[in-house]
Amino acid sequence: MARKQRTVYNDYDRDQVKVILKKRKAKRRKKRIKILFVILIIILIIAFFISDYSRLKSITVNGINRIERQEIVDAAKINLHQDYIFFTNTDAIASRIKKVSLVKDVKVSKNLFGDITIKVIEADPIGQCMIGDILYVIDETGRIAIDNNGLLINYVQRCPRLNNFDYDRLVEFSKEFAKIPSQVINQISDINYVPQTADETRCEFIMDDGKILYLRYDDMAEQLKGNYYALLMEKYPDDKYYDFLGKYVYRSK
Repeated sequence: MARKQRTVYNDYDRDQVKVILKKRKAKRRKKRIKILFVILIIILIIAFFISDYSRLKSITVNGINRIERQEIVDAAKINLHQDYIFFTNTDAIASRIKKVSLVKDVKVSKNLFGDITIKVIEADPIGQCMIGDILYVIDETGRIAIDNNGLLINYVQRCPRLNNFDYDRLVEFSKEFAKIPSQVINQISDINYVPQTADETRCEFIMDDGKILYLRYDDMAEQLKGNYYALLMEKYPDDKYYDFLGKYVYRSK
């Protein structure tokens, strides 16, 4: 008959079992603590996004004199106490604001407290036109602003006056007018829209020195680019009338 094998534990073996059991218990405790910590973090994140702390709280607009604040705020399309701080794209906001007339450039920043700061660089006005009882202002970007509240009237006194334009013609004209060198624009007193048969874009530029230029607004930027006008006046200073037709300029006294 086979003998039953007896398992004998000495003190060393018993101590090792206790050590293993303690390690397993410590691992389980650490695992539970990690799980509780993750759950706590998730609860805090959920609470943060539910609360007002995660949302935009204020809008500050700097650098505006000719533009109404509300126009900038409306263009930004920001919903205070609704939009989330972390999901707010400042580049997208700046891109929308840049489409506003009289805005040359804009920088938008935000902080973790939910504050949005919009810094605007305004475009200079370069032309004014009355259509009916409404003042329209061309800015240096070629866009048109409407002076609804009388904010612009004091800024356009030295700008050329545009006459006989309707709104659609003014829009077409302004895009090209903004491409003309500023040193030429600064010498213009008035611009009259004077179309003729088969010459619908013809305009009359009355200069401060009394000279009169006839230009077509669809190619006037090309005809007056660089220092061409200054060289022309230097070469033919005694003429009064200058009719720009393509590559040619017809002069008369």
